[in-house]
Amino acid sequence: MKFYTIDPNKIDLRIFDDFTYSKRSHFRLLDKYSLELNKKRIDIDDADLKRYQDLLVFSFIKNHIPVGSKILDIGGGNSRILSYFKNKYECWNVDKFEGNGSGPTKIYNPGYSVVVDYIGNFNHILPDNYFDFVFSISTLEHVPREDDILYKKINDDINRVLKPKGYSLHCIDVTNRGGKVWSNNILHYFFKNNQTVNKFIPFDKMVENSDLYYMSEKAYYKTWYKNSKKSYDDMGKPFSCNILWQKPSASLTKSDGHNMANEDNFFKLLRDKIERLRSINNNI
Repeated sequence: MKFYTIDPNKIDLRIFDDFTYSKRSHFRLLDKYSLELNKKRIDIDDADLKRYQDLLVFSFIKNHIPVGSKILDIGGGNSRILSYFKNKYECWNVDKFEGNGSGPTKIYNPGYSVVVDYIGNFNHILPDNYFDFVFSISTLEHVPREDDILYKKINDDINRVLKPKGYSLHCIDVTNRGGKVWSNNILHYFFKNNQTVNKFIPFDKMVENSDLYYMSEKAYYKTWYKNSKKSYDDMGKPFSCNILWQKPSASLTKSDGHNMANEDNFFKLLRDKIERLRSINNNI
């Protein structure tokens, strides 16, 4: 059994399993960051789910991503995170700006780099092995469902632009309607195809935990209802599932469950060397 000395004022990566889904107890840590990001304390019973997700990403950057690093927000719109960090980090936002979910259709002089595109399109403007941190907040649950080809493109493109040893953190909206949990399957794809820092926890285990944090009915009607036009019960109680992975060093990335990016080149060189040795032995 391992024993850790835990700093209660920061997210400890050794126990990031505790952050696989949103919990009310997380706000004991996140509240102080709300004062820094939002200039006020957070009322967890009146807050949009994005406030929780913002604060989780914000605290992660403050504690684990050094000043001066390169960070990329996927689908950030008018990114609250990038707006805060743009003077201390090299900030980028990749977003199609199509106005989905009341999102913006344009952005003017944000003070950071903007690429108008979808992640997964392998846009050459986003350099290979460039970013120290790639994240998304309430974005990837909106990609088309049950499309493993698209999931692979998104996953591969994230890992393409991520530096070796860089981190990727994604906060994905999930809903619980009468005990039946809905999520976009990209969440499961990410857990299956990356060496994640945290483990997936079955949904039934999440919903039976009294500490699970849902966006309140009051907050739902203030924010989500204008787009969903569904009652809180019909929509399902929203919460966040969070996934974190670190890209392996030397570009060793997990693909299709187990293959490494350099595997083919390694074995080709090995085979060539063996053939050369055989040729030398045959000529002796």
